[in-house]
Amino acid sequence: MLHPILSRTVLAASLAAAATLTTGQVFAEESYLPDGPIRFVTPYPAGGSHSLHASIVTAVGEEFLGRPLISVIRGGGGGAVAAAEVAGSPADGSMLLFGDPTINSLRPQVEDLPYEMDDFVPVARINYSPAIFVTTPDQPFKSITELVEYAEENPDEVVYSSDNRNGWTYTVFEMLKATANIDMRGVELGGGGPAVTQLLGGNTMAYAGGPSVVGEHLESGSLVGLCVTDTERYEAYGDIPTCQEEGYDVVFQFWRGVMAPAGTPDDVIAELSDGFQRLTEDEGFLRLIGQIGSSIQFLDHEAFAEALSAEQAALREAYLGE
Repeated sequence: MLHPILSRTVLAASLAAAATLTTGQVFAEESYLPDGPIRFVTPYPAGGSHSLHASIVTAVGEEFLGRPLISVIRGGGGGAVAAAEVAGSPADGSMLLFGDPTINSLRPQVEDLPYEMDDFVPVARINYSPAIFVTTPDQPFKSITELVEYAEENPDEVVYSSDNRNGWTYTVFEMLKATANIDMRGVELGGGGPAVTQLLGGNTMAYAGGPSVVGEHLESGSLVGLCVTDTERYEAYGDIPTCQEEGYDVVFQFWRGVMAPAGTPDDVIAELSDGFQRLTEDEGFLRLIGQIGSSIQFLDHEAFAEALSAEQAALREAYLGE
């Protein structure tokens, strides 16, 4: 592989070291944020790509925002529990959601949830990742084409790890099943950590997740990459083809972004957006992100709002025909 992924132990040590650094503060001289720490809420269980990214953001975020960032893991309901909690919190910047396209763009349009899409305002997109379809070396397929052929010959025999209904993994497998005209059965496990555990334990046969979740297992050989859900190969794993290269039109990019409750003042949003931008330009932060095989594709508040609106409209048309 082109990019070695450090172990979770090494990452934890790096985060601990980062938290003790005392570099010059670069946050705004006049702050519109409330006094006290900011709760940074991750909507999925520990061990998945969201919690890994959030642990890095919160470890070094105080330097750039002028407030401690407290990482809060709030799994449940496929992200709906956390989203509802943040949506109902004071609109002052004291609680933020680490959102994504499923809980902020798709699910509120197709499910009855305890929050609505308009309950949030975008602050900043941190990055995005494609999903990598993976399997274990002992399975009877070693490529996405072989997986499709096996599923064709053995209807409903392929059982894969999924996250939640209308979640990231759920969606890309639904796309694969539709484009390949095959049947497979997903087991909803609530997040990337539990999903990979079940795959490695032999209880499922495939999974599709972010590089930060599957990367170390690809490096160790305990997982085999089948294809990537992007328009080009993922740099760190350049030997894994895109799904399009293999003849399957499955493209889905999973962003991670900061969302605030609707009604948060513009000055607060602007200050948060500027702070997160400085964070994502910091060399130490970028090194930590690189340790989990990820990279940064930052969008500020205005650019993120434009991209989010287009995504929500596209999903509305795709799912509801509107």
